[in-house]
Amino acid sequence: PHEIINKSGAEVLRLWAAAVDYTEDVRCSDEILSRVVDAYRKFRNTLRYTLGNLDGFDSKTDAVSTDAMLEIHRWALANLDQVTEKVLQGYQNYDFQSAYNALYHFCTVTLSARYFDIIKDRLYIMAPKSKERRSAQTALYRITDSLCRLLSPILAFTTDEAWENLPGQDVASVHIAEFPKAEAADHSALMAAWDRLFAIRDEVLKALEEARNAKQIGSSLEAKVVLTTDAETTRFLLNYFEELRYLFIVSQVEVHEGDALKVEIRKADGSKCERCWNYSVRVGEFEKYPTVCERCIEALGEIEKAAAA
Repeated sequence: PHEIINKSGAEVLRLWAAAVDYTEDVRCSDEILSRVVDAYRKFRNTLRYTLGNLDGFDSKTDAVSTDAMLEIHRWALANLDQVTEKVLQGYQNYDFQSAYNALYHFCTVTLSARYFDIIKDRLYIMAPKSKERRSAQTALYRITDSLCRLLSPILAFTTDEAWENLPGQDVASVHIAEFPKAEAADHSALMAAWDRLFAIRDEVLKALEEARNAKQIGSSLEAKVVLTTDAETTRFLLNYFEELRYLFIVSQVEVHEGDALKVEIRKADGSKCERCWNYSVRVGEFEKYPTVCERCIEALGEIEKAAAA
């Protein structure tokens, strides 16, 4: 234990103890510990990312109600509810491995590979007090708060350090806070819709990668995605049309009705916005800032007003 603590820290040893299946022979090796170190970094970096995007956020005055949130944020919180349920069940049954696995999957797949990528644009580009950005920050606040509580038995020091940096926190330590409770709500329709969207997203990301390899595009923001889908899928996608460019991380999306799913990648129309790097046909329209797009002109207006005040 002292060798591991001196080399990697006590938190890694704690995480290893939670991750192993104690119903069998318990194994420990450099390779196993290396994987645990990677997992620790993932948990720590997840908390660092969420806290970094909560700068200036006051949960008492800036939070958006769940009903008023964009659907992508409600999807993330529905996933958080499911994870909370699994983790608390794991702790209750002394099944620490299942609690660890649920938290690890949530941080690596749900958050890192999907949610964080999709909300990045709104967090960094939209006006600081816009509904879109505040909605994202509210979800991040609730995710961070719950993650600190759920991870606290496993990562005692890391979670307490994160808790101290959570804005507007009244409780002195995470270890005297209570576990979060999962909302008793039916999220099945929401989850099914987003499972379908992510399945389509996987096909789009594959096509974008092929276009990138063929030197057709550089960054995905240089692309316009043209989707051809059957009638029912077209109607489904049109309900989420405003979300699609953020979901695929491209500048423009078109949806056409056809026989089966087909993904075509074209060069985006218009010029590159100097501020958000998205392409828009409206760049050049605005006299005050001729090099930015229609979204950025609104954000810059709000930032200037706040600075003047």
